[in-house]
Order: sequence, then C-alpha cells, then structure tokens
Amino acid sequence: MKKFAPPPKKNSSQWKKNESLIAKNPTLRAARDRAEGFKPGSGISSADNSQEYKDNYDKIDWGKKDKTKPKFRVKINGVYQDEPNEEK
Repeated sequence: MKKFAPPPKKNSSQWKKNESLIAKNPTLRAARDRAEGFKPGSGISSADNSQEYKDNYDKIDWGKKDKTKPKFRVKINGVYQDEPNEEK
C-alpha cells in the first residue's frame, strides 16, 4: 500500500497553487466540492434555507444602497461647533 504525503497546510504557498489550479478546472472543482460535502458546482450558497427566505427571495433589493457620509460634529470644551451661539 502506497503512503501519500499529507495535504499542504491551508493558506500555504502550495495550497494556494493547488487552489488556483482547482479553480480553473471544472472536474477538479466538482471533486473538491464533493470531498467537502457540497453538491458539485454549488459554489457559495445561502446559509438560510428556510421557507420564508425562499418565498421572499425575489423581494430582496440587491442594488447598492444610497450611502451618505455620516455627519460628524466637533465638540470643543463641551460646546458643539456647528451650533449657533445663543448668547445675547
């Protein structure tokens, strides 16, 4: 019986080379997926497989949200600088 070398450690240079080769070859990708317990070609899937998620999947807005910059306020000696002075 032949003994094989142990697999390379995750994130080592050899592991990265192997992963890049696997990513290019659909047969190797399918074999790796089966070895890791996925359906071949499944790729990344949602962790939420509930019926509610499936029913409302088409309602998800996948577009980019309008992200405005947060407004920062400067406070010096306990006084916010953007407030007008109310001293008369």
